[in-house]
Amino acid sequence: MKYLDRKIVIIGAGPAGMSLASSLQLAGLDYVILEKKDEVGGQLPLIHNDLDDFVVGVYKDGLDFAQKVIDFNNKYRLNVEFGCTIESIDSTKKKIHCLQEGVEKVYVYDILVIATGSRHRLAEKSLINGYEKDVYYRISHKLNEFVDKKILVVGGGDNATIAALKLSEIGRKVILVNKNDEMISRPDLVSDVYDDPKIVVYNNSELVHLSGEELLKKVEIIINVTAVKQLIDIDKIVFKIGYLPNSGFVDKMIDLDDKAYIVTVGKYQTNIEGVFAIGDIVSGAYKRIAIAMGHGTELGNYFLKEYLVK
Repeated sequence: MKYLDRKIVIIGAGPAGMSLASSLQLAGLDYVILEKKDEVGGQLPLIHNDLDDFVVGVYKDGLDFAQKVIDFNNKYRLNVEFGCTIESIDSTKKKIHCLQEGVEKVYVYDILVIATGSRHRLAEKSLINGYEKDVYYRISHKLNEFVDKKILVVGGGDNATIAALKLSEIGRKVILVNKNDEMISRPDLVSDVYDDPKIVVYNNSELVHLSGEELLKKVEIIINVTAVKQLIDIDKIVFKIGYLPNSGFVDKMIDLDDKAYIVTVGKYQTNIEGVFAIGDIVSGAYKRIAIAMGHGTELGNYFLKEYLVK
């Protein structure tokens, strides 16, 4: 048996794409990773909290973990093209057009794997205009700024409840505003939130207005069930309102779900033959580094054991 002679292009050098590439390189297959940034690791450097969900070790933050990925790449020298911004993809001619250091380049592929991940969903600019310095999306690297403060957390998922519990340890009071009828977080986290005397929860509610002079002083929320508006004294706001997939460059090409994540079937296959997606960009994927790495490893195993074997 031999491997089929196929050119594989991976878009994204985060944990998913790197895991796949390492499998392909060990087998001597023809591949390249196209990465927008100038280093591997994807969104890892933006994670400022402890990464302790790996049984092989604890990392102080995403930058620490990213350095391990960089060290791996320095040792094994995976085939990565840095500074490559995807402009368009022609799935008929199987060509990728990208801008690299101001020069347009074209990459031809037989197999395409999209591993571009997701990013934090930001609050509407019109809502937070003028109060940006009191608005946060990540908290772990700035915990000292929340000491003895009244804090509003917007969201109802795992990240929101985890943030609320962390902030209750150092803040004076935490208000959690959730737009849904009930929180969609893990049951254990929801229970901990309701049991915490320093946390007040407003379900089925939305943040509608911020006020203050130079500093944020109050917020107005609307409780949707009764349409009652309520003013709340507050010092800081933390938004944990989900993620947005980095799928804009394929939205006319590949089937996406209603949140613009890529729909896959079977072994991470999209609706287009020879085009796959792995990691956080996959519809329904739980956003954990270990899961993204597992996607890459599993797809690599599928390529080496089945898909590329003749």
